[in-house]
This record gives sequence, C-alpha cells and structure tokens, in this order.
Amino acid sequence: MPKSTEQIAFARLRQSELARDQRQESGQVVVNPVITISRSMGSGGLITAQKLAEILGFSLWDKELIDAMAAESQIPSEVVEAFDERTISEIELLIHACLGRRQMSEFLYLKHLTRVVATIASIGNAVILGRGVNFLLPNALNVRMDASIERRVENMIKFEGGDEAAATAKITKSDKERDHYLTGLFGKEKIHSFHYDVSLWMDKLSSDCAADIIKTAYTGIYQSK
Repeated sequence: MPKSTEQIAFARLRQSELARDQRQESGQVVVNPVITISRSMGSGGLITAQKLAEILGFSLWDKELIDAMAAESQIPSEVVEAFDERTISEIELLIHACLGRRQMSEFLYLKHLTRVVATIASIGNAVILGRGVNFLLPNALNVRMDASIERRVENMIKFEGGDEAAATAKITKSDKERDHYLTGLFGKEKIHSFHYDVSLWMDKLSSDCAADIIKTAYTGIYQSK
C-alpha cells in the first residue's frame, strides 16, 4: 500500500477513535455507528457525505481510498492490531457465509474489501461512500441517493465543467460500470429500495438538506439506543 494511502487510513481511523471517545465522555452508549451512502454519479453524494461527516465528526471513506486499500494483499498489520480481531473475524465470517463462493479474482478482491470494511466498522463513527458497502454492513444506516439524468448532467457541468454531451457520456459509463460491479461482486442485478434505510431523490433537495435528513435518521436510530 502506498505510504500516502496508509497515512490517510491511519488519520481517518484516528478520527473515528476520537469521535467514539467523545461520545463515551458525553455519556452516550457506544454502538460503533456507520453510515453508508450509495449514489449515482452526479446526484450529489460526495458533497453530502463530506458535509455529513463534518457535522457528525465522523471519518469519511470514499471509494478511491477503499479501492486502494482493498487492492493490497491485506491491511497493514499495525492497523489491524489496533482493533478487535475477534470482532473483525466475526464480521468476515458472516459476510462470507452470506455471499458464498465467487470466482477467484472476485473472491480475493471481496476478501480484501471485506477486511477493509470490517476494520472500519469495528470502531465505527464513519461515513463510507460507494463500493456496495451496504451489502456488507446490513446493520449500518444505509442511504441511497439518486436524481434525474437532467439534474445529474447539470451537476456534473457545474462542478467539473465540460459540456452536456461529455457529462452525459461520463454518467452513462459510470452507470454501466456500477451495474457490472454490483452484479459481478454481489450478484445484484437490480437495486431495490429495500436494500436501503433511506432513499433520497435529489432533484429538489440540496446537499445541506440531504445531510440534515440523514443526520435525523442517524439520531433516531443510534442515539435512541
């Protein structure tokens, strides 16, 4: 794993630790909360995830960082040793039992992805963006964000520049790759609303509003325990 990726991972895990410690000090029951956000490209998921993590004081794990960690043979031993191995092992066994055997290349990626996610979940206080993580953590607060193609194209042009044709092509490519990823790795040919606890249609919602809605759901689920 490149040193820069490892340093980022350590920093974000430490951020989760600090958030957990603060909750303990305030007398809240510690349940290691995790929020996953699945989104279509251009729906505002990244911005919402960033704002939500900032509001809650959680660490944010985007798909690029998850992919970089999962691409390696294993998480650095120093990271693993910082957490409860028994908890991680139990999560891994549960996930493998649910997903069953895959093709070797997919199985190996899934194994590493599972270990990354299990490590993050073992301490909680995290927002995880993308990679179908909701299927690995069914007990997390799992959120889905979508929008019309018109709104998604508009957002892409606003934040990345370019023209309508380029934005549409990029979104179309992303949608196909996402479908291939979910079908190949998790056997999910179609995504249903029951795969998520909260579904947001972003045509009329701002990222601030979306973050507030997710925070309200988080408060109702986790802080009432």
